[in-house]
Amino acid sequence: MTLRRLIPYVVVFLILAVAYGGLRWGKERQMARDEEAKKVFALQEGDLSDLTLVRGKDEVRLVKKDQIWRLTAPVDTQADQTVVASLLATLARLRMERDLGVEKDLKPFGLDKPGLVVKFTAQGQPHQLVIGAKVPGDQNYYVLRDQDNRLLTISMGSKDSLDRQLLALRDKALLPFVMGEVKGLKVKTPKSTLALEKTGPQTWAWVGRPDFRVRGDRVEKLLRDLHIARAKNFLEPLPKKLEALDLDPKQRTEITVATSAGDRILWLGAKKGNAVYARLGAAGAVVLVDAFLADAVANTLASLEDRRLWSGAIAAVHQVVWGPPGKTWTARKDQESWKITGPDQAVTQQPAARLEVALWNFQKLEGEKTKPSKAAPKAAPKGPPAFGLELLDQDGKPLLHLEEMGVKTEAKAKGKDKSKNKSRDKDNDHLVVRTGEGKTATTVLVPPAPFRQWQAEMQRLTAAAEPAGPPQEKGEGGKGSKK
Repeated sequence: MTLRRLIPYVVVFLILAVAYGGLRWGKERQMARDEEAKKVFALQEGDLSDLTLVRGKDEVRLVKKDQIWRLTAPVDTQADQTVVASLLATLARLRMERDLGVEKDLKPFGLDKPGLVVKFTAQGQPHQLVIGAKVPGDQNYYVLRDQDNRLLTISMGSKDSLDRQLLALRDKALLPFVMGEVKGLKVKTPKSTLALEKTGPQTWAWVGRPDFRVRGDRVEKLLRDLHIARAKNFLEPLPKKLEALDLDPKQRTEITVATSAGDRILWLGAKKGNAVYARLGAAGAVVLVDAFLADAVANTLASLEDRRLWSGAIAAVHQVVWGPPGKTWTARKDQESWKITGPDQAVTQQPAARLEVALWNFQKLEGEKTKPSKAAPKAAPKGPPAFGLELLDQDGKPLLHLEEMGVKTEAKAKGKDKSKNKSRDKDNDHLVVRTGEGKTATTVLVPPAPFRQWQAEMQRLTAAAEPAGPPQEKGEGGKGSKK
């Protein structure tokens, strides 16, 4: 077919395409007009400057100041910005389900004594939405808009979204602070005081105790728990006596989060069911918060010491050497895998994830520093190490050096039954491990079971290793070899 014959077809196609596009554009415009006509109010969320929810004689009033919404009645406090934003979005997108025309008698529709009236100002103009009774046999509610007597209906979902109680509208953040601005943490209980300072992105130090290793990850988790904590309820009016709630100075737990923007102070008091009394400083409201928060504080204080054998960064490890003396295995990182060589030049290769999971499990192992004691000197192990581990970085710099020195029994049972004594001794056995970074070393006692479990995991990494060399050498002396 020549180009001249194709031209009419192209012209027809273009005409049809333009006609289809025009029809679709016109249809979309009409749909947009119809949708706009169904909107109860022609406004945007940002147009509103104040909002009042009226239920009989009770009013909840919100005012926007410097782009922040605050409650001004019945209490003066910051509002929950997320909840208010949802309420504003509902108003801006509110659509009528039906227009029932003008009605003079509003009593049959529950509009003479409405359950909720929403008053607001948008671009300087006052508006209101009066919500009456539920439509019989329907999921809608009768409403009136501004001074218009035309009876409209809105969906039940829209009504529920607008009908917010004071508790829902209040800002329930218990201890507002920015995680990135935290510089320190202080916890004061009736029995002790703890002060921590942040020394790095994930590292912390106990002020006045430089030799105490702090579990930075647990401190960070406590901060996250404090940051996301929310009040479950507010005690109104403010209780006159705080002693009954354990919020007085002699009984409360006082938490101070030091930030670059100033200190944030939280008091925790007595438990009430699954909640605990709390107060944001001396001038804050008294609230009930989930008891989990008090438990998190107690658990963090009880497990604050870093007893891990190693707490370095797994990503920094590029070489791992482990095993008994003379029979060690060496794993070297090679992009997405680890090349492992061992005794008799046996070689295997493992995905990066497998060995890094083993290192992650090693990080879970904890020990307890040995204390100088004259008791049971014969229980201390002697001789060369039974097992060794070295972690090195990309440049061959030692990240960790560990030696298993043997088994030590902490305490010996006394009695006539030797078999029972032997069983009890095994229960008290600990591995003596010397570990450290660089030239520093510390002797610690480690529970045998998790350490042996980790050793077995490392041994499984080498199970597929085969002697290096030509294929014929692999079978030499084996079942498949030929003599």
